[in-house]
Amino acid sequence: MSKNNILKFLTVSIFLIFIFIFPIINILTPDKTVSTLENKILTQLPKLSLDKIKNGYFMENFDKYTEDQFPYREEFISFKNSISYMLGNREFRNIYITKNNRLLEKFIFNKEIMYQNISQANNLTEKLYKEYKIKSKLIVIPTSIAFYEEELPSYAITDNQQDVLNYIKETTENFYTPYNILKENKDKYIYFNTDHHWTQLGAMLAYSELYNKDLSTEDELYSNYKKVAESFLGSYYSKAILPTIKGDSIYSYKNYNNHKIEIDFDRNYNTLYDNEKLEGKNKYQYFLHGDPAYALIEGNPNKEEEILILKDSFAHNFIPLLANEYKKIHVIDPRYYTSNLEDYIKNNPNIKEVLTICNIQTLNQDKFFPKTTPTK
Repeated sequence: MSKNNILKFLTVSIFLIFIFIFPIINILTPDKTVSTLENKILTQLPKLSLDKIKNGYFMENFDKYTEDQFPYREEFISFKNSISYMLGNREFRNIYITKNNRLLEKFIFNKEIMYQNISQANNLTEKLYKEYKIKSKLIVIPTSIAFYEEELPSYAITDNQQDVLNYIKETTENFYTPYNILKENKDKYIYFNTDHHWTQLGAMLAYSELYNKDLSTEDELYSNYKKVAESFLGSYYSKAILPTIKGDSIYSYKNYNNHKIEIDFDRNYNTLYDNEKLEGKNKYQYFLHGDPAYALIEGNPNKEEEILILKDSFAHNFIPLLANEYKKIHVIDPRYYTSNLEDYIKNNPNIKEVLTICNIQTLNQDKFFPKTTPTK
């Protein structure tokens, strides 16, 4: 019997065993709303009606409900993936397991979506300078698979991110990518192994190059860089659930922490890092107190200029490094911010610079500027 047939036999056998006892266990067990391990919201039991049965809505969502509320779902997925791994599989939901037990996400260039995002970024740059004399820069960060392709299984499929970054550079006036400096330091701990984000060490390398800071010695690079947490299992692990994969450690530059920050207009803190988030599943939310749609940071009072950051979550451990460079840092996530960006800029005339900071997958998969890009 082939490896694939063995895996199918084991999967079907275990599934049938659970299927017969599912109704009993499901009655005795309250439905879960969230799977913290998979980092997803679980489907709830759909309401029954004749119209929903006729249009197929009920059965479609009931199938999702039974799948999501399957008893011991997380344990079952972990066991199934472990068997699959032992039989030679090294890809789980677009996540590759490398020979060094590094998790890397497949990257397939989507030129259409990328073009839409870059066009919107260019429109924003043009408008901000023409009407407000604000200079803009687009910063695009590669993901970890760009630097560790030699570790991938032989059958892995992924596009070259350097080629895509060159495409962005050719179509954008003011552009920066930390690709080269990250490649030079790829043997350092610049990306998490189980998560899609870079570490703050990777962010520091980019910051030092972009702002011409001399961090040429190891002592300078690692000064005040301290471990704050262990056993972080990130977004890649949530897709490829394997109990043999070790969690990451989180480090931060402690000397960039002591600044006041306002989050989403209703929460205020005296630090940029949130120790309480280190107790939860998504420990990366330690940086900037979660995933804010809006934030305002009180930076260096001796400076005059203010900056606006348009960001995805890759910017969260980069932004604290800027706190000494500007009097105030305005932070907006274009995907979630619902107010008018142009009105915000008019109300904050001290903003003289805009940085758009995101990872390459954000521009490749999502509409990054759905609500905030002003029209030309």
